[in-house]
Amino acid sequence: MEDRMGTLARRGGITRAARGARTFEWGLEERTAGAARRAVRETLTAWGVTEGDIDVAVLLTSEVVTNAIRHVRAELRAGVVWVRVCVTEGRLRVDVTDPEPGCPRLVAALDTDEGQRGMVVVAGCADRWGWHPGPGGGKTVWWTQVLEVREPLVGVPLFRRVLSRSRSQSRAHNK
Repeated sequence: MEDRMGTLARRGGITRAARGARTFEWGLEERTAGAARRAVRETLTAWGVTEGDIDVAVLLTSEVVTNAIRHVRAELRAGVVWVRVCVTEGRLRVDVTDPEPGCPRLVAALDTDEGQRGMVVVAGCADRWGWHPGPGGGKTVWWTQVLEVREPLVGVPLFRRVLSRSRSQSRAHNK
């Protein structure tokens, strides 16, 4: 994979936008939620997103993809789910598109309910979320998350500035 990416970069096939967006497609099967979690984790790790932000992204992706799988009508089961992951200007956006046209619902689950909490989790953890009609009569559920800013690594130019400042202060003390 790394070799392929290097080849594409040399040929001009990778743009800044391409590095910040990936789309995945799976069938509507129970194992798809696990595949989506792994894909999001691996993608965001490769992009240098913090572990805490990755954990939230994986949780929310899992909830939305699981809803797409569980709530699709039988006649739409042959369809697919698309997950698009995009990072721009410090914000993560994940879009999950499925063939079911029904809108997502926030449900007040009882303590004894084993499910029905997915969209409540998304609403509580995402900075923003929503949905819109998708292609071919389905829907797209999306959410965004503001990403933590990582501390920049100390680079040589910064090191040289600090070193020169300390040398000039040292000279001032010696006079």
